Amino acid sequence: MSDIKEIPFPNGNKAKLITTTADAAADEILSSLNIEKPKALILIFGGASGLDESLKPRILQLFSRSIARAAIKTGAVIMDGGTKAGIMEIMGQAVADQGRKSILLGVAPSGKVTYPEGPAEGSIENGAPLDPDHSHFVLVESEEWGGETEMMFKLAKSLSDKIPVVSILANGGEISKKEVLLSVRQGWPLIVIEGTGGLADDISRILKEKIRIKESQMAEIIEEGNICLFQLDGEVKEFKDMILKQLRINPTLKLAWERFALYDTNAVSQQKSFYIIQKTILRLGVIATLLALALTQLNLLGWITPDSLIETAFRTIIIIVPITISILFAASNKFKEGNKWVMLRASAETIKRAIFCYRTHTEINPNNNDTKVSPEAKLASKVESVSRQLMQTDVNMAGLKPYDGPIPPKMYGAAEKDDGFSSLTPDDYITIRLEDQLNYYQLKTNTLEKQLKFWQWSIYILGGLGTFLAAINHELWIALTTAAVGAIITFLEYRQVEFTLIKYNQTATDLSNTKAWWAALSADEKEKSENINKLVIYTEKVLKSELGGWIQQMENTLAGLKPKHDEGLNKSNQITKNDQ
Repeated sequence: MSDIKEIPFPNGNKAKLITTTADAAADEILSSLNIEKPKALILIFGGASGLDESLKPRILQLFSRSIARAAIKTGAVIMDGGTKAGIMEIMGQAVADQGRKSILLGVAPSGKVTYPEGPAEGSIENGAPLDPDHSHFVLVESEEWGGETEMMFKLAKSLSDKIPVVSILANGGEISKKEVLLSVRQGWPLIVIEGTGGLADDISRILKEKIRIKESQMAEIIEEGNICLFQLDGEVKEFKDMILKQLRINPTLKLAWERFALYDTNAVSQQKSFYIIQKTILRLGVIATLLALALTQLNLLGWITPDSLIETAFRTIIIIVPITISILFAASNKFKEGNKWVMLRASAETIKRAIFCYRTHTEINPNNNDTKVSPEAKLASKVESVSRQLMQTDVNMAGLKPYDGPIPPKMYGAAEKDDGFSSLTPDDYITIRLEDQLNYYQLKTNTLEKQLKFWQWSIYILGGLGTFLAAINHELWIALTTAAVGAIITFLEYRQVEFTLIKYNQTATDLSNTKAWWAALSADEKEKSENINKLVIYTEKVLKSELGGWIQQMENTLAGLKPKHDEGLNKSNQITKNDQ
């Protein structure tokens, strides 16, 4: 990678230029050019030649009043081929018309361009001068047009992390087709300007006439692309609004993430409250047994006298502890943190599944064949349905704490690298969703196994201790080991350690099998929409099944907690009565 140059163009504009190899790191190039993280990215694809001269004034008007202004409004970086030819030259003029307030980055092959203080204009066969209105250039070491495409997309991917991206096509040929295809594979929306000729008109015609395409690249663009058509003679404001819509966060998707975050945050809060109360009840149950046994033992040894201050203190505490347990259990039964936690978690995960189906363009409800309903409307309907059902549960009696964190909220693993709004390619989905959940389940199974072994060993040791106490004629204290074992068993039940370990292993296996199935597909098979849908739908069904099993098991556990607490209290009270 060469040093940064500043090119003085005859029009007074000075641009930064760097020459680099095709394998150079995009982040380093951008850092060298002092291009900071933008708020949005606009990619311009189009022909350098073959454009009807009579169309240039109209295209310039669209680019200047729509693309350039939209870039200023959103803080977007604009990226194109960088030469003084065709669509790139018009883009340069458009940015200049708006006062050069946006970064306009051109990426071109170094062996094909000329510029001031560089190769002289006309000295390169089939070459072209760099456009004088661009602000930055990256020249890739290549002697062929198209040799810069790989670097262009490396730079675009680096810039596009967690920001909206839109691609715009006007005219265009074979190189533009490759650029459009790579953009579609990234899941970036594409605006095609009809009436500009070349590739743009080919795509428009195929879409409108529903022509079956055999050529693989064009077929993939048509079938997989999120394409919007705009007539060249359409309203300038309409074109600008179309661009801004793509560069703004999808309001429906934003609402879905906000609802997920609200339910997720409150589920965590209710879970903590539930665990604190249940742990306190179990500990107090063991403590009540310990105090009752200690009082009995002290009386037998004659270390305390009846009605003494120590005995009174013991009996007072022994009375208070069961009362406290009863109060805590009554509060738990009344406020139902466990039920609220389960319902909130189920609702959050249901919305999350709907979000990923939406972002992969997979039908949320495969049985819904109403093509007149937009994906946004279907997502909004799902969120509304989940919220309405949630409010018919115990959650309706809770005050949900507002969520004021980032949208989407920070989540586990690979999802942290996700902006939450971009369309997802199959590979993106596997990384962000499938592998993210697979890593989670695999990590949790290791943790759960350690917990289960620890508590099972504790039960065995306590059981052995009880046998030992019986052997040395200390039968009185067997009740304490029994109470401790009972508390551990109850703890394992409401934490569902064993069931969760089994279910997590099954889910991890199913996800691994899905990943292996996808990896075994050929490149052509991976491009088929039915296989992409199968990948998403099966993954989401696996996750839904795991959640459904957990919910059912948790509901059964919650229903069985009261008898266990009552049993523990009765044992403690019986020990105290026997002592009396």
